[in-house]
Amino acid sequence: MKLEHKAVLLSALLYPGSGHIFLKKYFIGLSFISSFTFLLYNLFSTLNRISEKVALQITNGEIALTIEAISQAVTTQLAMQPPQYNWLGYALLFIWLFAMFDAYRLAKVKKKTFINKME
Repeated sequence: MKLEHKAVLLSALLYPGSGHIFLKKYFIGLSFISSFTFLLYNLFSTLNRISEKVALQITNGEIALTIEAISQAVTTQLAMQPPQYNWLGYALLFIWLFAMFDAYRLAKVKKKTFINKME
């Protein structure tokens, strides 16, 4: 398998930045890993807060135990979140795609540099 394919697959299937670690670009890889992890933690903590509020409302009997009522409550809680939480999913997707692209680009450069040294 080609070097660039391995790097892209690691970043795509394992975790953003893992392809950079494979290419021995540790600072860039750790930058992708830490930024993605930070955003992912914020997303999950927000979803956890929302689910706790809805679960408490269900326990108190404020929300009926039906799928429609629960989904309506979750939608209402999501709408009440500050606007900065709306872009978390897009930022995660951007980092993931950019890490894949950058791993491919760096692998191509590394391969080209290696071939030039051999000549």
